[in-house]
Amino acid sequence: MNKCALYIPRPGGASKMIQNGYVDALRHLGWKVYVGDPKTKLGCIKLIEEYGVRLIMTHSRYGMRQLPIDVINTNQVVVFVDALPLNDGDLGIDGPYEMAHKNEPNIVNAIESVVVHTRIEPHLWANYMSLWGENGIDILHTPAAGNMMRALPPSCATLTDVAMVANFAHRQGIMKHLIEPLFQRLTLLGHSYQAFGDEIWAMAGLAHNGPLAIDDKQNRLAHVYATARVCPNVHTEQQVGLQAGVNERSFMIPLCGGLQVSDNPLVSKYLGEHCVVASSVTDFMNKVVGLVEDKSPRFEKIRAGVEYVSRNHTYFNRLVDLFQAAGLQEQATSTANEGQRKAVRHCWEIDARLSAEERGVPYESKVIGTA
Repeated sequence: MNKCALYIPRPGGASKMIQNGYVDALRHLGWKVYVGDPKTKLGCIKLIEEYGVRLIMTHSRYGMRQLPIDVINTNQVVVFVDALPLNDGDLGIDGPYEMAHKNEPNIVNAIESVVVHTRIEPHLWANYMSLWGENGIDILHTPAAGNMMRALPPSCATLTDVAMVANFAHRQGIMKHLIEPLFQRLTLLGHSYQAFGDEIWAMAGLAHNGPLAIDDKQNRLAHVYATARVCPNVHTEQQVGLQAGVNERSFMIPLCGGLQVSDNPLVSKYLGEHCVVASSVTDFMNKVVGLVEDKSPRFEKIRAGVEYVSRNHTYFNRLVDLFQAAGLQEQATSTANEGQRKAVRHCWEIDARLSAEERGVPYESKVIGTA
């Protein structure tokens, strides 16, 4: 199989992080990946016939209509479709525009080699994804994951008590009832924090540093998570209320060497003991403050979380599932092997940084890296 892929993006910050996860993993595996919307079928045909694209990763609503079915089938192109809800009642999870178009099952059924997958939890499929099943289309569950290629911080030296990276324009109720009182309490108690996100932070009267670039090569997100004592993580009301899924930060925080407090009980399904889950607003605030004030050793907890996520919940793991579902066993095996090699290296790198902190000495990457 020619290792050349096209990733058709969809809008949104969360989608951008997931895009980076898949694209970074594929490129690490030796794939040449084009990222962009070809706009038309002719543009897609050119990428397939002239540039040798043999894998297309696309999405409901945003990247289906420009797929040239005949050319895809003639050239044995494999297509992965990230599916949105599709049902007779027009039930959505993330808003009225986050729905698949009604003709998408017809497009999928016309493609000879295709895998339809979704982050939505399977217990919701009967109500929210029903028309996919009624059209004879099997769905693969692919939760969000951690991007191991961007999860290595420069150091794990504690710089602040609490760090949070989140936007709240689409969930202002959570800001008002949870985040604002939490950070006001932290300030009153004399604890430090770093906050990155949209203007809703400022509207709530909270100091923040503006948006954090997620499309950089400096691992800034990893540095933020690894250098805080606690990293709060909140989901949308639908993700929690419907138990619809977990966000990518659920995996990135521990993968980077951070300790997480989450508002979503579903996180326990994926992380178990490697995450603190709160049961209410009051419990969330108490657990964040409690972890900040807990001065007991935390390095072993961090190491365990890094190892667990790096071995089980990265985009290498998700690609393995996708390749297996497509019948590409050779690609699945090589991806699994390289993913585990990368996980071992990542754990070793984080351990070196934590060991320097335990000994109270600066981490010197060049010295350690030559060992």
